[in-house]
Amino acid sequence: MRITDIYIKNYRAFYGEYHITLDKGGKNLMVYGENGSGKSSLFTALQSFFKASIGKVEVEENIFIPVSQKNTASIRIKIRENADATVTQEFEVDTVNKEIISGDKSLIANANKVKGFFDYRSLLKTHIDHDSNVNLFKILVKEILYHSINRFSTEEIGREWDNIYNDIYNKKQTKKQQNAIRDYLKNKFNPGLKILLADIEKDVNTFMSYFGNNIIIKLNFDKVEYTGRRGIIGNNIDLEIEFVKKHIPKHQFFLNEARLSALAISVYLASIKVNPLTGALKILVLDDLLIGLDMSNRLPLLSILKNHFIDIKQSEQFQIVMTTYDKVWFDLVSNYFGSEKWNYIEIYSKKLIDEDFEFPIIKNTLGYIEKAKYYLLEKDNKASAVYIRTEFERIVMNICEKKVLQVSYKIRQKDFKTEDFWEAITKQTDLDPALVKEIETHRSTVMNPFSHYDLEKPEFEKELTNTIVAIEKLKNINIKDLNKITIDDLKKKAEDLEKKLIAKQIVTDRLRDIIKKKP
Repeated sequence: MRITDIYIKNYRAFYGEYHITLDKGGKNLMVYGENGSGKSSLFTALQSFFKASIGKVEVEENIFIPVSQKNTASIRIKIRENADATVTQEFEVDTVNKEIISGDKSLIANANKVKGFFDYRSLLKTHIDHDSNVNLFKILVKEILYHSINRFSTEEIGREWDNIYNDIYNKKQTKKQQNAIRDYLKNKFNPGLKILLADIEKDVNTFMSYFGNNIIIKLNFDKVEYTGRRGIIGNNIDLEIEFVKKHIPKHQFFLNEARLSALAISVYLASIKVNPLTGALKILVLDDLLIGLDMSNRLPLLSILKNHFIDIKQSEQFQIVMTTYDKVWFDLVSNYFGSEKWNYIEIYSKKLIDEDFEFPIIKNTLGYIEKAKYYLLEKDNKASAVYIRTEFERIVMNICEKKVLQVSYKIRQKDFKTEDFWEAITKQTDLDPALVKEIETHRSTVMNPFSHYDLEKPEFEKELTNTIVAIEKLKNINIKDLNKITIDDLKKKAEDLEKKLIAKQIVTDRLRDIIKKKP
């Protein structure tokens, strides 16, 4: 289940009605915008929309809208089961009703249980304001895991804790009730929480391995106990760190910012994966996470998202929305993921007239091949060729990474050339020889930046068109179906060639014998 369209009208920074399309398949979304452009309003709009499925929320109106448009702020979302579904469901929350007023609200309520909304402030909670041990009980039980199901009670763990806490502190208890609380903690709450934490711990350590920090974590939880007289102990989930096989007490004061942010990311992402609710819309929104994200953590984060949230079984996939103020990061995400499963938009602020208020302008960002087609239509052949080369470079680098191909070593990253990656693909995979030949034909002209081909000639436009077709063929291959050529494969090829040579030699020798015997 995926979001296909987002409509926001007169909400916070948004003045008028805005439409963000994610295509019929419900693509992921990457948003670039400078500070103050409206990114956070998009984050808040989505967050409020899902909360509106379980209660009333404030749908804040843009303060500059005219009187005639008062009470018109709304957030509307369309959802489809999948790209092939014929039915689209529509849901809306507005400033008057303050809750979902259309569609089956339970669908959004289920999505609300498994959603993840994180920003840089979320990351800080895992290491700021912890004087001694880092206790994650409140963050996990009261926030991220609130709707996760306790397998021993089949209740939501957060709601379960609220009920226990309420029974202990807000009600008078008889001896029987006190014993019932103790039994519930012992037989249901504690073992259920332990199982959830074991799953999270495993995933956290998996995610941490992407960052290469030599850090192993443990989530230490023993048991919550009711001591009577409104007393409770043991509501601690201590985050224990082992760094290079050494236990690190008070790690929040020892680890550098890069490792702390990697740890925080891993904890949050692992925690939202434990909810087993299948078939529901699962959305993960990361708002300006880059503020708290060290440069060295960017590519590992993308790999985690790809391998554990995107390229997985369809029923377990998350639909991801990321926002950033950093254009370099925006372009990096675009290069890494491409446009098959992602849409990209840029948000800019604009004034109608001088000294007027600012409002967002949303601009769809085209992929490189789409830009190549656009400039070809605009008769800007040089620009078209540049984007073709850029897309080719992105594709070959992506294939080499996915298939773990060996590329010629270079000391400096800037010394790598497209040729290095293309050669690795042609020599180490079974890529269709016909496609290889087709692309090689264009590499000497369109994809050669030093080519002296006359860019203005009509025949060059045809070359551009043919090259785009070839690059799209390469782009559309299923990388999983692309086989690596192993040493054994090469040995077999060598053996086959040797057999052919021997057979050829036998035929040659026979012909020579026949010629010699002739008078």
